[in-house]
Amino acid sequence: MQAAQVISRRSLDQLEQDIISLSSHINATEYEFLVLVREFDLRQGWKAYHFNNCAEWLNMKCGIAPGTAREKLRVANALFDLSATSLAFQKGDLSYSKARELTRVATPRTEEKLLDYAIPATALQVENHCRELRNVMKDASTADANRLHRQRYLSRSLHGDGSMTISVELPKESGDLVMKALELALNELDLDADTFEGEERRVAEAGVAEEYSGDTHFARQADALVQIAKEYLAGGKGRKSSTADHYQVMVHVDEDVLRNAPTQSSKSDLPCETIRRLCCDSGIVVVTKDKKGNPLNVSRKHRVVQPPLKRALIARDKCCRFPGCTHDKWLDAHHVEHWADGGETSLDNTILLCSKHHRLLHEGGFRIKKGSVGDWQFQTAAR
Repeated sequence: MQAAQVISRRSLDQLEQDIISLSSHINATEYEFLVLVREFDLRQGWKAYHFNNCAEWLNMKCGIAPGTAREKLRVANALFDLSATSLAFQKGDLSYSKARELTRVATPRTEEKLLDYAIPATALQVENHCRELRNVMKDASTADANRLHRQRYLSRSLHGDGSMTISVELPKESGDLVMKALELALNELDLDADTFEGEERRVAEAGVAEEYSGDTHFARQADALVQIAKEYLAGGKGRKSSTADHYQVMVHVDEDVLRNAPTQSSKSDLPCETIRRLCCDSGIVVVTKDKKGNPLNVSRKHRVVQPPLKRALIARDKCCRFPGCTHDKWLDAHHVEHWADGGETSLDNTILLCSKHHRLLHEGGFRIKKGSVGDWQFQTAAR
């Protein structure tokens, strides 16, 4: 194809304006499409083709992937109750990407305020803003956390050229933990590459060091992953101190969210029950902000569960206290009455739980209370 056929005679200003105008038209057309799909679904037009649902019909007749089709149906149905959002979408002021995120958190009472933010913002800003708002909605965000937990996976693919691709999907807090481990291993690799002892060793390893120094950051992260595997198989490096002394994964949450009393302006980086679980046995830094969100005071970090208390818990409980569980590694100190609700950080108010059952208590619909004989009772939480 010749350049003359690709490049028009429009000025850049005109080209930009045409793109924006067409984008607005696409938004309006997308809204009309969703309205038609919603009616088709309500009237069950897809049943004539013996499909199980409308998403299967969209996949067959419109070439839309099943997951995308289900999401479009969700958005179409959610817009039915959001008149202001629907109007902005219909006029082309709101893109599908923004409308999709707004339907996750908006209500008829809050949509006007959300629209004031969403229309001038970028799609990524709207996505992050809505996720933070949804994270303080206990039922919705807990369902999100459980869905992400169920979807976690790690797979490998072998290639004919002798390489292997490893793919992994994790909830954000677990992914951040993995990246921190890679960062620590990467720092150690950097130190190893920079410290050569003796001229003879420098000459011998000069080629390796030179090759390593020219690697991309992604290649070095791959080296760090391999290094972690080697150290694990070799029994580690003998560190005896708490892992909290070696890495920090920071998440932000408003205090009222921890107390299960969020306001309309409350935000959280992660689902609120996930935050409460992490706070059971982690470091806390209190940041006081003014009305504009500027930090006024930042406290020193303090551990909610001090090492002496953790040692006492290990001596008392020995392993995870969930009925039938015998795991004695990767144990968290769980507050039976959460400290944000006034519970004490004491031996009487804490028990040891493995990471699986700690997550189950916060995000899996269980609760715990003290029994009549001083033992703990685990119950299915009332919905």
